Amino acid sequence: MGEQEKGSLNPLRAVGTVLSAFIGIRRGKDSKEALTRLRPVQIILAALLCAGLLIFGLLTLVRSITSH
Repeated sequence: MGEQEKGSLNPLRAVGTVLSAFIGIRRGKDSKEALTRLRPVQIILAALLCAGLLIFGLLTLVRSITSH
């Protein structure tokens, strides 16, 4: 694995890693591989994005249910 591969920005891989961690279907081997390929900043940004979307979706769902 070269430095160029590690440094490349792959937001879909970061989001996939975070989503699989959210629902708990990540294997140990895959987690270690993701940590070597992704930068911590990428994982943190993807986690914040996913958490924000989850909160937004839940708030939207609750507001639509309680408005009726």
